[in-house]
Amino acid sequence: MEPPGGWVYRDPDTNMWLASNKNIDDLISQARAHRHANKLAIPEDFSERVEAFIAYAVPPELALDIPSNRVASSVTLQIFSVNKFTNAWLLKWQKHGFRKCHQDEAEQRAQTCQTCMMNRRELCLSCKGIDIWVNSWTGRHTKCDPMLGVCAIDGIVIFASVHALPGNGLEFYTRDAPPNCWKLSQGEQS
Repeated sequence: MEPPGGWVYRDPDTNMWLASNKNIDDLISQARAHRHANKLAIPEDFSERVEAFIAYAVPPELALDIPSNRVASSVTLQIFSVNKFTNAWLLKWQKHGFRKCHQDEAEQRAQTCQTCMMNRRELCLSCKGIDIWVNSWTGRHTKCDPMLGVCAIDGIVIFASVHALPGNGLEFYTRDAPPNCWKLSQGEQS
């Protein structure tokens, strides 16, 4: 069967979206050809990476051929939710110009989030490759990245939003934000 959204893959190095109308093998072939044409390394586990990209985008309850006694774990459901909300945020940011704040401001935001009670670190973002995926979009890091998790306010990976410059229709979700949240002051500026 075809996954929701079709057979699609975004190359982390070129930010290029590739799609196949046929099947996953055709998509993997296109992705390999794209990397080869751009003189990029093709890791041995490249096919698995493309499959994982698709798998993270599919809700666990839609997966087929899972044994009837196996229920999606809360971590799997949490990973899906984080990926879904973060991907939606990144696409929205891109749609509104993908404008970035100054690196110093991103560092200050990250420091605020590092000690915030809304910084949830139950998921290992590195173990799941989520950090590499997000950083391939932003192209930047902060010194606090290893201490940042998921914002409990909006469900988005924190280092996906600390670099964003609001305005042009891009706003931060701030309901239930603590008084020291940097997103509150950003909403007033945009």
